[in-house]
Amino acid sequence: MMNYNTETEQKILSAAAEVFLEKGKGAARMQEIADRAGINKALLHYYFRSKERLYDEVFKRLVSDFFNELFDAIQDIEDIQLLLKAFIDNYIDLIAQRQRLIRFIIWEIETGGGKMVELLKTIMQERGLTTIPIEVKIQKAIQEGKIAPVDSRHLILSLIGMCIYPFIARPIVENIFQGIQVTSTEFLQQRKTEIFNLIWNGIKK
Repeated sequence: MMNYNTETEQKILSAAAEVFLEKGKGAARMQEIADRAGINKALLHYYFRSKERLYDEVFKRLVSDFFNELFDAIQDIEDIQLLLKAFIDNYIDLIAQRQRLIRFIIWEIETGGGKMVELLKTIMQERGLTTIPIEVKIQKAIQEGKIAPVDSRHLILSLIGMCIYPFIARPIVENIFQGIQVTSTEFLQQRKTEIFNLIWNGIKK
């Protein structure tokens, strides 16, 4: 009987992420993933019985790591101004560090987003949350009169959209706006500042 090895599992997941990104889920082949991981196909199937299960695990880990780190970064911040700044800074940094996550998210949205929704629910349940952490804190700030009475849902959507769009549309952005390199330190810092200023100037009292 084969022994389970976490190092081997990690090699498989890393190789699978590369192949899925290069070929897409449909065209990816288990043999190529096994070759990239430096193992035989039988061992790959021992760890992951099907391509679907392997894809789900790759997606789950990428998304879980992203949201858990984001939630950790903002969970203890109560001041609304500092909270928004921390959310923007960390969201952009995490996406910049995990750019391959973008394509997985786009693929998931194109298929209805079911896996994403269920995964977010699981993450929140594991953290004992019933709603998105930042939404609760925004609503509290509104009730306490610290910011204008905006719709917290639209505010969050605006935050996320402004943070993620340059990464999703990177080829277009870099071709239309000369001199911009979406992943450069200079652009990322400017982007953080611009988003925060736009949001804060629109809701501050």
